[in-house]
Amino acid sequence: MAFETSTLVNGEWTTRTLDVDTVLRHYDQKDKEATTTFMEVESAPTIGILTQTVIRSPLVHWILPVKLKDLETQHVAFIGDEFVQIKELRPDGHLWDVLRKENFGARIRNARVVGSVKAYEEDMKLEATQVKDEDDDVSMDNGEAQSKAQPLGRSALPPQFLLLQLHTGDSVFLRLHQLENGKLAFISSRHRVTKPMLTLQPGIHLAVDPSSRYMAIGCSERLLTIYALHSRDQLKEQSPMGPELRHVESESIMSLNGLIQKMEFLYPSPDDEGHTILLVLVVIKGKTRMLLYEWETGSDLKQIHAHSNKGHLLEQSRQMPLLLIPLTLKSSFILVCEDSMAVCQGILQGSPTFIDFNNRIDVPTELHHGSGRPLWTAWARPPRLPGYARVRDDIYIAREDGLIKFLEIDSTEDEFVKADNNIGEFGANCGTALACLDFETQHNKSGDLLVTGGDSCPSGTYLNEARKIPTLTQPIPNWSPAHDLAIMSYDKGKKYLANDEVRNDENAPTKPDRLFACVGKGIKSSIVEFRYGIEGKLGLEMDYEIPILQSWVLPQDSNELEEESGSIFLLSLGDHSAALLLSSDASDIMELDVTSTRLDLRFRTIAAATQEQYTIQVTEQSIVVIYGTQCHVYELEELLHFESRLDVPSGLDPMIHDAAIGEDVVIYTVSRGGCTYVQVLCPEIPTHDIMQIDDSSTSPARSSIRTVTKISCQVTSLTIGQVEAGPFVVIAGLDEESIILSFHSIHTAGQRILRIPYSFGDEEIPLESIVSMATASLPSGNFLLLCGTRNGRVLTLEICGSTLEIILSRCDCIGATTAILCKDEYSHSGDLFFVSCDSKVCALTINTPEASATSSERCLRSLGINQVWLTDALKPDLQQPKITSIARLPPNGLSSADSNLLLIAGSQLLLAELSTQPKAVPRQISIKGTPTRLLYSHTLEVLIVAASIKGGSTLLFIDPDTGEDLSQPVDQKSKECVEFVSGLGNTNERVFRMFEWPYTKDGKTWNFIIVSTDTGRLLIISVADQERVRDDLLRAGLSHREVENSHHTRSKISYYTRHKFKCAEPVYSVTGFADGLLWCAGENLFCDVLDLGEKRFKRAAQHQLPSPAIDLSYNNGAIYALTKAHSLEVLRLVATSGDFQIVRTHGDPLSRASLHHAMVSLPLANRPVHLVSDKLCSIVGLWPAYHTKADTLVTLFEAELSYSVLRFRAADCRPVWDDVRISKGINSNTNGLGKMGTELQDPRKRSELLGLSITGVLSHYTFLDFKTWQFLRFLINLAIRSPSLCEFTYQDDPVPLDLAVEPKLMMHVDGDILKRCLEGRSLENLLRVSHDTAEARKIFETFCELLQAADCGKLENNATPAAYVDQAYAFLELFLRPVL
Repeated sequence: MAFETSTLVNGEWTTRTLDVDTVLRHYDQKDKEATTTFMEVESAPTIGILTQTVIRSPLVHWILPVKLKDLETQHVAFIGDEFVQIKELRPDGHLWDVLRKENFGARIRNARVVGSVKAYEEDMKLEATQVKDEDDDVSMDNGEAQSKAQPLGRSALPPQFLLLQLHTGDSVFLRLHQLENGKLAFISSRHRVTKPMLTLQPGIHLAVDPSSRYMAIGCSERLLTIYALHSRDQLKEQSPMGPELRHVESESIMSLNGLIQKMEFLYPSPDDEGHTILLVLVVIKGKTRMLLYEWETGSDLKQIHAHSNKGHLLEQSRQMPLLLIPLTLKSSFILVCEDSMAVCQGILQGSPTFIDFNNRIDVPTELHHGSGRPLWTAWARPPRLPGYARVRDDIYIAREDGLIKFLEIDSTEDEFVKADNNIGEFGANCGTALACLDFETQHNKSGDLLVTGGDSCPSGTYLNEARKIPTLTQPIPNWSPAHDLAIMSYDKGKKYLANDEVRNDENAPTKPDRLFACVGKGIKSSIVEFRYGIEGKLGLEMDYEIPILQSWVLPQDSNELEEESGSIFLLSLGDHSAALLLSSDASDIMELDVTSTRLDLRFRTIAAATQEQYTIQVTEQSIVVIYGTQCHVYELEELLHFESRLDVPSGLDPMIHDAAIGEDVVIYTVSRGGCTYVQVLCPEIPTHDIMQIDDSSTSPARSSIRTVTKISCQVTSLTIGQVEAGPFVVIAGLDEESIILSFHSIHTAGQRILRIPYSFGDEEIPLESIVSMATASLPSGNFLLLCGTRNGRVLTLEICGSTLEIILSRCDCIGATTAILCKDEYSHSGDLFFVSCDSKVCALTINTPEASATSSERCLRSLGINQVWLTDALKPDLQQPKITSIARLPPNGLSSADSNLLLIAGSQLLLAELSTQPKAVPRQISIKGTPTRLLYSHTLEVLIVAASIKGGSTLLFIDPDTGEDLSQPVDQKSKECVEFVSGLGNTNERVFRMFEWPYTKDGKTWNFIIVSTDTGRLLIISVADQERVRDDLLRAGLSHREVENSHHTRSKISYYTRHKFKCAEPVYSVTGFADGLLWCAGENLFCDVLDLGEKRFKRAAQHQLPSPAIDLSYNNGAIYALTKAHSLEVLRLVATSGDFQIVRTHGDPLSRASLHHAMVSLPLANRPVHLVSDKLCSIVGLWPAYHTKADTLVTLFEAELSYSVLRFRAADCRPVWDDVRISKGINSNTNGLGKMGTELQDPRKRSELLGLSITGVLSHYTFLDFKTWQFLRFLINLAIRSPSLCEFTYQDDPVPLDLAVEPKLMMHVDGDILKRCLEGRSLENLLRVSHDTAEARKIFETFCELLQAADCGKLENNATPAAYVDQAYAFLELFLRPVL
């Protein structure tokens, strides 16, 4: 069918004949174009990202001795990029953590100490004089006299302050303040630099006048500002007005015509203390000149000018000084250059003269990196007595390779430098951080304690005694620079016990993955295992040679010993007990015989404790009560007390099975005839009618002994608690139906029976018998009962103090074996409990003040669990011993943070000192070379390290448990041992990529290790005799399980090069697929396929990239090439009739200096999301768009960090107690943290995505759906406008109630800020709950709407504000819970 149509062509109508098919094809093409246009606007999913720091960088740039409390306490400030750590020097010479601050929100650019010790001493003398005058002024009125006799107390201001210069331009003055609960906190005051300085890196130079009356802040060029500081008296006048002080009195900005190189205040002469001298080294037109500023105290800063605008020109050899060291004598200073040192004198007279010294060339140590001369990096002045310092000045100078030089300056000598000696080596690389402390050893030998911060290996403290070389006293861990991250994962289908034995139990916990990183440079490099928890520093160790069942720590009880002679370790053995005496300085342990102690050592001890004035020991056959010099032993016949003859048990000889000790009361159980008798002993030892027998005091027993109850079920544990009505005993038992908790009042009649099912909550978490219990009182009148079960659970019950009903319950999984609880009776910060399970120790902390009547659930949510990681200064790769018993030592007064434990591991006794707060506790395995790449081999069960050893590249096979190197390179043909396999061992060669490639063909699998290098080599490495390796692993596992504490020594693993490629350009990256390898050399991507017939690789395809691919990955036909300068390229490997072709499908429209790439599959995104990090400290989420005219990678989110992410890794690393369950009552539905997961991230099912930076920062990333992002982003918008949360970076503008998704930086949620909000319980202040304004009401309404949406409408619409806030806290606890 055809028809005619008229068309206007070139201004004339033309008639054409068309058929129907032509017309239909035209409109069909129009439909296709419309569809294509519609597909081009396909919207990408809206996904946010939450970042939080798991472990911060350990890198320290400044170590400053500072007096933050008084003149006697020696504090040391360790200052890094984003943290300040205050440590205290103790009498044993160790530095102990005191306080840490991390919430600056900006990098620290410089740091100094401000404050005059002399002014503080004069202030203290004046206060002491005023107190004495008031004591002498006695009034006739007793009340008035009493009031005047009260001392004024010490000044609230410390002797000194810390001065920090932030990147934001803020000068921050920090001081310590003691809170009402005894804890220490920082108080900060800040002053902002002038606007012209903000663009010129203010604070890159910072100097403080020796008298602390002035300070100077210099920019990188052109500008410096001199500040006059308020005196101590002026600061004291400000102190009553508020905690924040105004330190700066006046300021004056100076203009310079050049780059500022160095800046320091010089010391005036002792008789002219009002003289202030500032020396500035400026580079003007390529030449370094010295500018000098002088003024008298109190002068107008506006009138200060340099002596000469040109200054003094430095000689060519001194143009680039490394260090400028002001000396205390004659206003002189030292210039330290790369190849010379010189003292400058006479600069005040206008004619500076230099005296050279140290003309010798010191040979680099073995720690030196590089080919040039090692540089001098830091200096420190040791403290000296005033008489000595009047004419002398001592200086320590450290070089980057660890060499230490000691200079003695004497003003009476003509040459000025009296001594110039190299006193030894640190044994570690030294960065810019160095300090010196005065220390007197326990043997009255004084010395200088040098504290150094290593920049590429662990650092430490070194004691330098006279005529001796410095000796290491305490190592300080460092895991920077970091190069690579590897995950050691376990078989997720198997459940493991503590000894790695497989347990066939579906409910047994899965062991978390272990995280390893290769760090450092040179021979001090190591493999670091990242761990987080409470550090336990091991001290004294002793092998008793007999297995120990349990231990207790008691005060010494013998009259023959000195009063301050230490503590008694009471040990329960198989059939008797033993007592050991620990000396007062914890340096020695000696065993006591029966004549040296009043404890009963004849029988096995069941319980022991010191309560008030009593020391009580319970054995199987007796109870010993010690009261001062008096003692009474209750034999078993005396303790068996029954109400009637019918109750007298018959059968076997009775014995005490279990016991609990309270205040003036002992509860014990005796089993007989199928029943358990619970009895109570209330000892009463009088202070008179004492009989003297054999030089020891005894007394007649006037004690109360009676039976509390008779129980027919099996008793598994008991404890004593306290409520307002009085003490009570809790008895745990079980029968066939349930677990039984029986509460009995001790002094009055009354009992309560609770039954707990063998499954907890609606998810039916299995519970077994309760084997240990402990209690904690709550401010509300209720109490907590903690129960450890036989299958590794800890059940925490909040119980009403009056009705004994269960209000709330919580179940935590600690492990798979018996959980034994132990309460810390000496804890000052909340209630602290220790639990031993799976041969490890965990600390449980409960913040009992959180248990208010309005929010009792918050107390259980505040329970924190941290594993105790034992460390040994002499064994940085220490394997954790298998702990079976825990006992707390009383404080010994060495420091304010004193917490010591006695740990039992088989027959060994270990003394451990605990840190006050959880922190990173790395384990370090030395490898004697610089590592570059790391991976964990699941087939070999070793860490494979690519490292440079003695200048040559090689592979190491490290056992992750023992740290032993199992590698043995061999020749491919002869199988003889060689130093390096073929293709490795080249000088200064670096391994770029390394991975394990399983190649499968015809049902057979071969495992190869693929290595690429910067010298253009691609190596395929095989392990010889893999069957022998598998048999060796099996034997090692059997030996480990059969013999406790035995470690089977694995055999060496032989490896050789099977095949290698060689090309002219570096092989940047390589990956594998089913048929072969994909690798990038230069800008070319190659695809080589393995031909089994010819037993060689054949080139199948090649593709030109815009820049070298530094990371390659392959997944289901797609190639992801992360290029060095052009971000991510997505390619596809197309196979057609046996041939391969590489086709580009997607690319990032923006160029990025990329570092690493990770592909993440998310439920809300129908395609994988690609995470890319770059050198500009940002990460971006890219999503591929398909079926468009120009397929590209769409940006979903972007985050700006303070560090660049070097590696992404996925790991199931959360601890076994991560999945918390909280229930109303014991049988109701559980409200677990995992149940509040979002659509994107179910915390119980997904691996954690981690990132590692070169500075050692370990970070965590959580992907957020739109509703969750809205809620958390709203909280961020509130927090960044809060001066309390973002103290130095807060914004002063209205809170935006409408949340924008553009720019993509808005999709980033900073978890570190939210964590401050959670820890400080700051939501009420952020939401302005107590404010009755229109803005506050609108903010809270928006908060409630977003919370309802994020919580999927589960929260009641008419809930109280407190309920909404509590739910928000629970939401934050879910996303910010510990990752390690």
